[in-house]
Amino acid sequence: MAQLEQMLDRIRKDMDVRQNLIQIRQNISDESLRRNFMGLLEGDFTLLTDLLQHEDPKVRKNAALILGMTQDEQVLGALMDAWEKEETLYVREDYLKAVSALDYRPYIPKMKERIASLEAGLQLEDVPESGQREELWDNNKHLLAELSALRGMVSRYEKREKHHFSKMNPAPDLILQTNRLHADVTGRQVLQGTVNVMKGSVHVKGGDLEEILKIRTWTEILFPIPGARPFSGDEKAIAQWLRNLKAANYLKYLHQESDQPFRYRIELKSRTIPAEKRGDFIRRIASRLDALEHGALQNTDSAYEAEIRLIERSDGAFVPMLKLYTIPDDRFSYRKETTAQSTSAYLAAVSCELAGPYLKAGAQVLDPFCGTGTLLMERCLKADADPVYGVDRYAQALEKAKINTQITRRFPHAPFHLVNRDFFDFTHDYRFDEIITHFPAQMGEESEEAFAGRFLGKASQLLSDGAMLIVLTDAPGALKQALSKEKGFTLEKTFVLNERAGTEECILRYASTDPVSLDNHEGSE
Repeated sequence: MAQLEQMLDRIRKDMDVRQNLIQIRQNISDESLRRNFMGLLEGDFTLLTDLLQHEDPKVRKNAALILGMTQDEQVLGALMDAWEKEETLYVREDYLKAVSALDYRPYIPKMKERIASLEAGLQLEDVPESGQREELWDNNKHLLAELSALRGMVSRYEKREKHHFSKMNPAPDLILQTNRLHADVTGRQVLQGTVNVMKGSVHVKGGDLEEILKIRTWTEILFPIPGARPFSGDEKAIAQWLRNLKAANYLKYLHQESDQPFRYRIELKSRTIPAEKRGDFIRRIASRLDALEHGALQNTDSAYEAEIRLIERSDGAFVPMLKLYTIPDDRFSYRKETTAQSTSAYLAAVSCELAGPYLKAGAQVLDPFCGTGTLLMERCLKADADPVYGVDRYAQALEKAKINTQITRRFPHAPFHLVNRDFFDFTHDYRFDEIITHFPAQMGEESEEAFAGRFLGKASQLLSDGAMLIVLTDAPGALKQALSKEKGFTLEKTFVLNERAGTEECILRYASTDPVSLDNHEGSE
């Protein structure tokens, strides 16, 4: 607190004003120090509001941002008056940033006037072969940033009408992103339209989106923008390219008639643009695109309805795709509660689809490391099971599993019995037709092979003759080594699920007299 008091005193004496303001900003980002700072001001903001008239624009900027951080409504008028009078372009956006934390609704009419003025007078065209071009772009950068900020602030208090996707059947051309090694699992489930299976994706033309939304093995849907060709250029050129592609018009075509702007974000997939520069790169594209579209598109950090994804190819050119949040996807609505160790829902769905030929309807099923229940529920969605047991020694994960199994009515045929116990201490009155599980990542001090061997020994006590054992593991070699020592299991099939992580799905059959086979391994390149 004494340090803050010294900074304020130095500002009053006109000593190193800008540096002291910057230090105050850094300090009061801490809530307790901000309260101390407010106590020092005692409700009198004159020292800071007077600085909004300072000759140094960076002093005005920092004073404005500090006033905004106070979140005191009495500073609103001074900030808005200074914003209207400010002639240094890069400072104007900071006034708006400060005001955004306050109730600025009385000033929305003035904000709308400024939006109209910017849209009418903003210089957007290039000035060829002159030193003015960069200067023009730099100036416009600040005007565009102000325009984008104003639109976002005004829209916050305006009634937002949601857009509704309307092109369900036949659906427009789309790409289903899938497991890189098992796109065919998704492709064979698409029954309508022309289907082209590629590595990690499925391209569908003329499909039925209602049918596609029931398929559980894709991760996301991307829509190519018609007429798009790979394009390279700077932020300015990319914004103009997206405008020329009529991305906004295509969004309107895909949805029911509406005059409301489309709220969107930009996602960049690039290997050449450093991570620390991507945010600014995206902001420059978005602010310029907003201006070019005259409000038909509105960039926002939240409540967006569409994502414009720019995917960089190996030659540096970008391919644009649309991802829509206006299409309801409730495939995994049961998955309300998760932990960091939870199996991803789509990976669980892919695993159960691959294991489909080995699953028996009405089987008695056990997951000995069930966690929050994702793999167990995907198993029940693939084929009926009764009863279903989930065992886990972590009570917190099991409580989440209870919530997940109770929030949906999609499993009326599968009574879930969730048991908080270590699998190796678990006993049961009768044997199971199937064990399906994802090995835990942490096995304590025990080696992976020792754990796998102990697991197989325990499983043999709980499985009926001819039962199936389906294991997802990041250490398949250890499981296969353990299999060579444990009699009674036959390795029927393996599927590589993730090359990088080394994850495999191993499908075993249990029969005490069957020989162990280790050579029926299917690579999944």
